[in-house]
Amino acid sequence: MRGAKALLIAAALTLSLSAPASAELFQEGDLRASFEGQINPSKLPRTSYAPVGVRVAGGVRALNGTRLPQLRTIRVAINEAGRLYDRGLPVCRVKRIQPATEEVAERICGDSIVGDGHVTLVVRLNGQKDFLVKGELLAFNGPRRGKKKLILAQVYSHNPPGAFILTFTVTKRRGVYGTVISTQLPSYARSWAYLTFFEMSLERTYLHAGKQRSYVSAACGAPSGFTKAVFPFAKVSYGFEGGQTLSTSIQRTCRVSG
Repeated sequence: MRGAKALLIAAALTLSLSAPASAELFQEGDLRASFEGQINPSKLPRTSYAPVGVRVAGGVRALNGTRLPQLRTIRVAINEAGRLYDRGLPVCRVKRIQPATEEVAERICGDSIVGDGHVTLVVRLNGQKDFLVKGELLAFNGPRRGKKKLILAQVYSHNPPGAFILTFTVTKRRGVYGTVISTQLPSYARSWAYLTFFEMSLERTYLHAGKQRSYVSAACGAPSGFTKAVFPFAKVSYGFEGGQTLSTSIQRTCRVSG
């Protein structure tokens, strides 16, 4: 559907051991995953853009007692309708918040924050029993790498203390899924970090050039005469060590306001 203008930019995703109630489940062998996405509000103008918040979620777990392989890459392709707007929004760079505690990162780059979330991962170290670590996530408006926009997601754990950065690359392309957000586990974390939960929500409004701006905005492009539209929300692909991938897509519904 050419309109499908109900959404956008989730830079982000959720990987959890237990799938959300409305998540799409998909499986290959003993590896099961889930994916979920939401926009708020879902009632939007038909032709003009309105501020929204976006959250994407999913899950991955191993079945039948098998060992969960390491999640290496996350790629979310989102409906081409919608906007990610960051003109006039301050930029944060990796070297300013890594290494840093959550509190320090917020103090240094607080004016660049565009979202937050949570992460759970299994830590595997030689000679030690596996253990879970839960961390907070802060998403910052990052710089550009060539023509591609970056979102920096700082993950910080209080117990044990530690932090790493997930760099999300935002790529524009033609087609229904016109915005692709992707990241990969940093090389320095591949010897110990096994993600089992990752949640990120993006939402930010700010003033620029005397006008109120929204980091994420969308419309509901239902055809004339209709007050509701079902549209292809996103496609997700999880890449694991060894080359295995799991992929699926989901649809969502928007309603026309006014």
